[in-house]
Amino acid sequence: MSDLRALIRELLVQEIAALGGANGAIPAPAPFREETVAIRTDAELSAFVTRILAIADDPGLRKDIAAGRYRFRLSESRPPQPDAHQPAAPVQAAQPAKIRFERGLMTEKDVARLPDSASAISIGKTVRFTPLARDELRRRAIKIERTQT
Repeated sequence: MSDLRALIRELLVQEIAALGGANGAIPAPAPFREETVAIRTDAELSAFVTRILAIADDPGLRKDIAAGRYRFRLSESRPPQPDAHQPAAPVQAAQPAKIRFERGLMTEKDVARLPDSASAISIGKTVRFTPLARDELRRRAIKIERTQT
């Protein structure tokens, strides 16, 4: 993709120069740097922030970053992102087909993780559902039993 952008820039510079823009003296576009970074863990994020702070000490590089001539790209190979929330782990009740959730937000991913044998779930007073989670529970004919404690 960057090769295509460089080719387009070169063609534009040639065409504008042929038109005689700016008295025929058109400065070539400033070259830019591109750095590929991999951020998969907290340690890698911390290392990247430290690198940015080190770059920011150089006024020239700071200007290049602000002007878009120094770019950062994420590496292509990224592992699947973890869920944004950490729901309470389901606790098996006395019946193997009944599962209990004490608190949190239940999403459609949480419903998909329920065993196929689940016929009902018991939830605490503060458990909330996303609309897709409710739809999936309804589709799978899983009953919701809310406790008062």
